[in-house]
Amino acid sequence: MKLADHQRKLLSLIRCNYEPREDDDAYIRRVAKSKDLEEARKNIFMWRIYVLERTCILTFTLLKRRNLLEEALSAFISRHNISPFRETQAPAFLEALSSHQDNLVASVARFELALMKVRLGDSGSYTIRWNVEPHPVLNSLARDIPLDEEPRSGSYQILVSRDLPSQFQIIVG
Repeated sequence: MKLADHQRKLLSLIRCNYEPREDDDAYIRRVAKSKDLEEARKNIFMWRIYVLERTCILTFTLLKRRNLLEEALSAFISRHNISPFRETQAPAFLEALSSHQDNLVASVARFELALMKVRLGDSGSYTIRWNVEPHPVLNSLARDIPLDEEPRSGSYQILVSRDLPSQFQIIVG
């Protein structure tokens, strides 16, 4: 077996998206059944949690509250080639969640990603559409306090730009 193929299979085993076949190398089949592979997967998962909990605070908190964290993180690990540099992990995670099936998760992820970019010097302006009132949601997530009631439905936008006094502005309509 070529080294590159061997490495790809090992990486796929770690990501949980490869099931060894009978004609695979004996080493690959042995690794697939090993306790060490399970331990490596757990360590990677815990490291991602550690990094993302500190860098994607709003989105991470929302995922936790909605019991979507493990599912979102597992999907992210299995589908993306994640850089070992933690500075790139948060933007990649937020980008992946920007199209999440839960509209609130997607909106929070897009907002947090835009704010992250602007804080790092991006001169662009971003508009994030929300279908619920963002202020109580963001306040609840930022302070890590329960949301008193379901946010009011409606058409809202958040503008994110370094030219704004607090780098973002919520607009109704």
